[in-house]
Amino acid sequence: MAPRASAPAQREEQSARPITVDSDWDRMKLRLESQFLRYVRPGDHAALNRLTSRTLRGALEEIGVDRAHIDERPGAEAAAGRAPVHWHIAVPRRASLYRINDALTQAIRLLGGQVIRGVERPAPAAGVMLDLRLGFGGRVTHAVIVEPTETLADQGAQIALIVAELDTDAATLYRSFLRSPVVFSVAVRPDKPYAGSMARELREGGREILLHLPMEPKGYPRVDPGRDAILLDLSRIEIEDRIGRCLSTVGSVQGVMSRLGGAALNDPDVMRGVLEELKRRDLPFFDAHGPGPSVVEDVGEETGARTLTVGAGLDGNWTRASEVRARLQEIVAAALQRGSLVVLLRPNALVLSVLEAESPKLRGRGVELVPISRLAL
Repeated sequence: MAPRASAPAQREEQSARPITVDSDWDRMKLRLESQFLRYVRPGDHAALNRLTSRTLRGALEEIGVDRAHIDERPGAEAAAGRAPVHWHIAVPRRASLYRINDALTQAIRLLGGQVIRGVERPAPAAGVMLDLRLGFGGRVTHAVIVEPTETLADQGAQIALIVAELDTDAATLYRSFLRSPVVFSVAVRPDKPYAGSMARELREGGREILLHLPMEPKGYPRVDPGRDAILLDLSRIEIEDRIGRCLSTVGSVQGVMSRLGGAALNDPDVMRGVLEELKRRDLPFFDAHGPGPSVVEDVGEETGARTLTVGAGLDGNWTRASEVRARLQEIVAAALQRGSLVVLLRPNALVLSVLEAESPKLRGRGVELVPISRLAL
């Protein structure tokens, strides 16, 4: 029987364990603990540094950056008035610096701190490295260097395909998508008479569902977004009511994706109403606005709502399989560079046949097709 660790050793192990944030209750506890250390025990820098380190490590583990790749040197520079904790994080060459930066930024903000400085610069070997200074007020607590290295195998990438405008009236194409082994999620329009039955059939087939929320486009009312669309002149209550009716029609969903919306997605008041309602329902919002401005990311950060942007599309009018394969290669390259990518797919028999042929080969390139919930953490 293995000997039990002593009580001090157990406490030390627990104090070093990464913190995982799974709920609003976890977020509130962390924020309160950070405030207690900063305002009630302002001289206990070591305790605040430990709490910050555990929170940052938990955020990194959530996106696949293992603690073993963090070279931590606490206290080495404190006497010189510099950051008391220095981290050098080794990542694979194709790791997404954006995702790492975002994870660390959200974690330090959760504690009431901020990114005091953040720059990208050429890495010593090749590529780009990330140089961050994190802390509270003007005091830096963590100096973080994220450097790509050839010695680590790439973690690969994840692509979430979202099929939009799938129509049961096009019966042959609809059945082809329903039976396909390709992993994808489906955005269902609530204004179609078949919305509820199609959503149920897709769920029974193991597909994840998004609400394809109609939103005011540029050119409205000449361009009609459909029934229960989110329009610029709606009140907050009307926005909430329309979202509720759309969700009732479609049923259980993994998130909400914009349909049209060139005007609504660029209106802060409208998007504040939409995102606050979706946050209340714990649903992520997928911005599919395409080219042009959008305030979704900024308002999402302000409200604390989960938002993602559709980063690419498989929606061309292709006539040859070689054209589809070429576009798919561009998407794979972008996903490998970023770490993950949300791709909008219009129903097309040629595109589906290419995906079915190429999907088994993607794993060999380090790419996995995943349901949308895998990216909407």
